[in-house]
Amino acid sequence: IPAAARDRADLLPSGAGPGPGAVRSPDGRAALCVAAPLGLITSAQWRLLTDTALHDGSGELRLTPWRGVVLPGLGPDTAAVKAAELAAAGLITGPDSPWHGVGACIGRPGCAKSLADVRADAALAIGPGHGLPVYWSGCARRCGHPQGDRVDVVATDNGYEVSVRGERLRDTMNDPSEFAATVAEARTTPLTQ
Repeated sequence: IPAAARDRADLLPSGAGPGPGAVRSPDGRAALCVAAPLGLITSAQWRLLTDTALHDGSGELRLTPWRGVVLPGLGPDTAAVKAAELAAAGLITGPDSPWHGVGACIGRPGCAKSLADVRADAALAIGPGHGLPVYWSGCARRCGHPQGDRVDVVATDNGYEVSVRGERLRDTMNDPSEFAATVAEARTTPLTQ
C-alpha cells in the first residue's frame, strides 16, 4: 500500500461486509462468501478453498477486509453443495453458523497485555449464531473491536465483564458455562434506534 494511502480512512470500506452465503450474479452464476472463525484459517481449509475455486468456480479467490473470502463463478446448484462442504471443514458459510458474528483480539499467548486466552474462551462459549455480534477482548484496550452495536466480552484480572452498547450486564465471571449463558442472553438484546 502506498504511504499516501495508508492513513486515508476514506479508502476503507464503510459498514459491515457481505454476510456469509451465496450471492447470485446477473449472469446466473453465484459467488460464495465465506468467513474464517476468528479470522483464522488452516492450510487444509485454504487447500479446500483453492480446489473449489479452481475446479468449480472462476479460479479466483478474493479476500475481503472483513476476514472473508469470496469464491466467484460458481454454478447456481454448485454453490449450495460447496457451502456445505466448506462448512463441514469449519468455515462460516451462512448466518446459521455459531461462529457468525463472533470476533476476538489475538489474546494470550500472542499479546503480552492480554489477561486471557480469549480465542479459546470464545470457543468454549460458542452458542447460536443469531443476534448481536460479540467481540472478545483480552484487556480493556479492546484492540480490533468493530464499530456499531455489539456484545463486548472483556477480560479482567478476575474473569470477564460482559456489556452491550456500553451498559455492563455482568462482572467477573470466570466459569465458562456462566459466561456462555450470559453472552448468549446478551446477543439476543433487542436493537434500539
